[in-house]
Amino acid sequence: MRLIAISAAVLAGCASVTPQSLQRMPIAEVCYLGTAEPDKQQMANDEVRRRNEDCSRHTAEINRIREQEARAAAESGQASGMQGQARQGSMGMGRY
Repeated sequence: MRLIAISAAVLAGCASVTPQSLQRMPIAEVCYLGTAEPDKQQMANDEVRRRNEDCSRHTAEINRIREQEARAAAESGQASGMQGQARQGSMGMGRY
């Protein structure tokens, strides 16, 4: 259930993401946002660096978020677009 709330928060907040809002997010969400939203990648990278974190340490949780997003998209009929993002995001995981 927590992932549903996380997914909803990430999707709802994508338009209004600020460096300050990233500071309140769990690191896995910040890492996921950096891979799922290319226009937010630099901001996510900056936050990961600020926390002195490594996204590769949170791969399992990031993958759970990605899977939850894919399920939510499939249920809403947007599966084809999200699957492409998930594939693209998984390839960019090592950039942090």
